[in-house]
Order: sequence, then structure tokens, then C-alpha cells
Amino acid sequence: MTNSSRRQAASRAEARRRARYQATGRLDEDLDSDEDDEPAPASRTPAGGGFLTRLFPPAPPLPGKPDPLADFRYRGLFSGIASGLYLLWRNPVAWLLPASGWIVGRILTAMSIGILEIVATILTFMTLLAAGWLGWQRPWVFGLATAVVGSVIFAAIWASLIGQLPDVAPEYSVMQLFVAFTLQETFQWLFGLLGGWYGGYLRRRSITTPAQSSRRRR
Repeated sequence: MTNSSRRQAASRAEARRRARYQATGRLDEDLDSDEDDEPAPASRTPAGGGFLTRLFPPAPPLPGKPDPLADFRYRGLFSGIASGLYLLWRNPVAWLLPASGWIVGRILTAMSIGILEIVATILTFMTLLAAGWLGWQRPWVFGLATAVVGSVIFAAIWASLIGQLPDVAPEYSVMQLFVAFTLQETFQWLFGLLGGWYGGYLRRRSITTPAQSSRRRR
């Protein structure tokens, strides 16, 4: 097929497509806008992916947010840890406030009073999500900080109760209680890390989902 024939075939196909758009009441500007919005074939992401990719679709960074580490100059040893501490220092409300709610939830959970225990468990999880949501700079760090600070304060409260109430777990030695509590709080720290990460993920997805919905309605 010659170049002239190809151009004629492409022109006829374009004319048929514009006729279909006009028949459905859409304007030529809508067609041009759709053509501009359509990504190039080379830039399209392949369908499918792993289970985690389908469960947690990629979410872009928050738009209009400055670089949280723009003023951070340290590039020495353990710079990753130092940058995390720097972010916590710059935004203490994002992890201290959720930590307060986390402590209340843990105390209520330890009381184990029926439905109150379930409500308290949900409260602790929500505080971790809030830490990741507020600490958008590095959400998993803020979730981890919430759980660590909360567990330290909760441990002090729990230790004071053990000393004042001899009927609290009298069948266990101090070492057994210490090991059990350490393992439990280590799990809470991991839970805080994941909860904070998920809170930041939800914040990023909340920005992209309305944009995708508006494009589908066009």
C-alpha cells in the first residue's frame, strides 16, 4: 500500500469516527480532548501485576507538597535514621497526638471488658492510620513512632499496676512477664509500622481516586 493510500484510509477512518461522535451528541472538541488525554502506547502500564500490586495499586506522591527534606543536609552514617528523626522533630503533633489515643486504646484493651475491648482495638488501629495520614512525609516512620512512644508510656502504667495489684498475673515470674510483654510490644511496633504506611497510602489514594472518577464521567 502506497503512502497516498494509507493517508486516504486514515482520513476515511477519522471521518467515520467523527461521525460516530456527532451521532452520539459529542462535539469535535471532546474528541480532540480525548485524543490529548490518551497516553502514548509506550507509556501505558501493562495490565495485571502481582497480588500486592492489585491489592495496593501504586499511588503517586501528594501534589503541591514541598520536599520535607529540603533543609536536611546530613549525608553521613545512618542518614536514613537521622532523616526519619528529623521529620519527627519537625512534625511532633503527627505522632504525639495519635500516641495519646493509642495509649487510651491499649489501656481499654488490657481491661478486656466485652465490647469495649473491640472498640479499643479499633481505636488503636485508627490512631496508627491517623499518624500515617498526618505524617505524609514518611508515614511508616510516624506510625512506628506512635507505637513506640505509646508502648513505652503504657509499659510504665502497666508496671505500676503490677506493683500495686498483687492479683495481676501472680502465677508468672517477673522475667516471664518481661519476656511476654517485650514480644507483645515488638508486635505492636511492627503493627504501627504497617498501620502508618497504610494511613499514608490511603491519603495518597484519596487524591488520585476522585481524579480517576471525574475522568470516567467525562
